[in-house]
Amino acid sequence: MSRKTSLAVFGVSLVLAVALMAGAAWPRQTPVNHDPARQLGILAEVYQHINDDYVTTPNLPKVSEGALHGLLASLDADSSYLDRQQYRNYLAEQANPPAGAIEALISKRAGYADVVDVRPGGDAAKAGLVRGDFVEAIGNVGTHDLSMEAISRRLLGAPGTTVTLNVVHMHHSNPVPVVITRVAYSMAPLAVSRHGGVGVIAVPDFDRGRTAQIAAAVKSLRRQGASALILDLRDCGGGSYAEAEQTANLFLNHGTITYLEGQTVARVTTTAEAAKAIDANGRLEVLVNNGTFGPAELAAAALQQNARAQVIGDPTFGEGSVQKLIPVGDGSALWLTVARYYSPKGKAIQDGITPNVAQVRYAGALPDLDYPPEGVTGPLPDLQMQKALALAESPAAPAK
Repeated sequence: MSRKTSLAVFGVSLVLAVALMAGAAWPRQTPVNHDPARQLGILAEVYQHINDDYVTTPNLPKVSEGALHGLLASLDADSSYLDRQQYRNYLAEQANPPAGAIEALISKRAGYADVVDVRPGGDAAKAGLVRGDFVEAIGNVGTHDLSMEAISRRLLGAPGTTVTLNVVHMHHSNPVPVVITRVAYSMAPLAVSRHGGVGVIAVPDFDRGRTAQIAAAVKSLRRQGASALILDLRDCGGGSYAEAEQTANLFLNHGTITYLEGQTVARVTTTAEAAKAIDANGRLEVLVNNGTFGPAELAAAALQQNARAQVIGDPTFGEGSVQKLIPVGDGSALWLTVARYYSPKGKAIQDGITPNVAQVRYAGALPDLDYPPEGVTGPLPDLQMQKALALAESPAAPAK
């Protein structure tokens, strides 16, 4: 086959592959200058120039693979392309999934992996990992070149094995190696306390069964005479959206909790059921910060936008989407975001939740960089908790 013929075959294959994704990458109705056909024509023209004018004969399959990785990454941090080998590896791991992981939640923003949440007292925390750290590399591979799916897989492994992260800590510019031991999964405990007449329930995640624990804590605190509750969703990462919906329903006897919708996913609305509410009228405050992630953001938005509670603290992380694995004919696959969760008033959870009452946790901190000052390692006053306690004890009605 001649070079020109090879290019033609390659170009047709590429255009077909990209066309399969065009419906997700562009809206169905688009202005003329954003028409998918025009964009595909430009793409084909670029490949023609690469083939004809590049300094040496290019490896077009490699160029194509890089383009597909870039195309998916340009959509959002959760969409990614799996080449044939990556897809085979993924399927093999699903058949025999690793039993261990690090005790931290890692996401991807601004091109690199960052630490959303670290389990207090766990191996990751003992190794020095803290919320807000940037992970420059996992092993010897930079996270800028890894999809979110690839990052997640590299953090998994057998319990007792280790993984090395190159981490840039807050207040520092140079990465340092952090060696973390993977551990078998165990559910983090719910933290329940009383401060006078105010009960505090600190939720570490929304793993399966968490709603039942929260319900038991609410009933216990009310029996003990708590006249108000604080639901502390700070640094609450992970878990399921379904569990978060159930928790929100504990405090709501009517109204929309959330809805899920996408271009090809019909709207599914979750509405509060009165029979499932156990505390629909008592005083309630909700604490959030930048470590409030995904399911926890959904719960906070439901309580806030149904005027059930004030939300206090920092803007939340912004994660609320659903991905679908789509095999492609050449043996590769796509992880594609196909739907997003929305608040009762129609704001994408992906855009984060804005508190009714803005309050940093540490004196002098910025809302998006709410960490202890450099060089301070001892305990500091928790200004967010102080504000929440003051509001919970005040006679004022919750903000709407």
